[in-house]
Amino acid sequence: MKTTELTRKELYDIVWSTPVSKLTQQYALSNDGIKKICKQFEIPMPDGGYWMKLKFNKKVNTSKFNPIFGGMDKIVLTLREEGNTINIDQTPLTIRTKEIENDPNAPLIVPDKITKPDIITIQTQEYWKESKGDTFYRKYKKLRYPIRVGEKHKQRALCFMDALIKLLRYRGHSLGEEHQNTYILINTIYIDFDLREASKRVPATTTYGTSEYIPTGEFILKIGRYSGEKEWRDGKLKIEKLLARIVAKLEIYAQEEKKQQEASRLWRLQYDAEVKRKDEIKKRKEEEVAKFNKLVALSEQYNTSQLIRQYIQAEYQQAIKIKTLTPELQEWINWANDKADWYDPTINKPNDILDA
Repeated sequence: MKTTELTRKELYDIVWSTPVSKLTQQYALSNDGIKKICKQFEIPMPDGGYWMKLKFNKKVNTSKFNPIFGGMDKIVLTLREEGNTINIDQTPLTIRTKEIENDPNAPLIVPDKITKPDIITIQTQEYWKESKGDTFYRKYKKLRYPIRVGEKHKQRALCFMDALIKLLRYRGHSLGEEHQNTYILINTIYIDFDLREASKRVPATTTYGTSEYIPTGEFILKIGRYSGEKEWRDGKLKIEKLLARIVAKLEIYAQEEKKQQEASRLWRLQYDAEVKRKDEIKKRKEEEVAKFNKLVALSEQYNTSQLIRQYIQAEYQQAIKIKTLTPELQEWINWANDKADWYDPTINKPNDILDA
């Protein structure tokens, strides 16, 4: 959409020379949208009777323009394209609905009789015929509509669902199956949907009787689940008249769900990265502690080997001193030195018996 840039004084001159109803034809804004912009930029507007008084040449009061303003003196307005009824200040749902309604090729009419039925429509008819009203029938495995209505209103339900899937397909979407249930599939997002007939409770007429639930013929379409759940039901407008709004809501629902999934994916990546980082720190710490403990153990082992050598030397010196160095003692000294060399981590002399 094209835009135009105005100063506060220029917008003031416009709103005092042109009624808001005509300004909405020039700019892609609603009445409230223009009023909000004027309020935001502290631009006074004519009161309700200003234009009627002006028309009949009656005296009018004009609010003066105040050039003093604390914000930027720059207002960007979106110009309305010819034939485009969308206002940029409307909700995303309203904008999307109007986009669909303004598409001349969009199939928005729900006929009383189906022509060129969608494959899912045909399969739903096959299921009804095969199951013979048994709601617990599970032999039919093909995709079908989730419809729960009385026999009297099956044709209407089928016409609505056929029109809905045709509009969805026109918009680039489809139906899909997950866990043996049928879902609307939009941009890889599976959306629950269900068409049912409302019923009213009729209290029992006897003491030991039970209440009855009578079908009302009122249709209810539900999409989504949990906090994202949305329902449409017959009222002043039948749900057949709400096709564009229903599909618009489905597309926005899928968009929001996609964003949520992406946010969850990014959070999971961050979480996994943080867990990995902490695990690596823990692993490095454990390895460092293990290496240090080994160092301590080897140093203690080395000290012990030195004590053994000192003891062997003391025994040798004592034997020399008192002249008791016998061949047996010398053999023991050799054996002990050999064991000290085996125990000393700086030597690690092999020993067949001890190594085994």
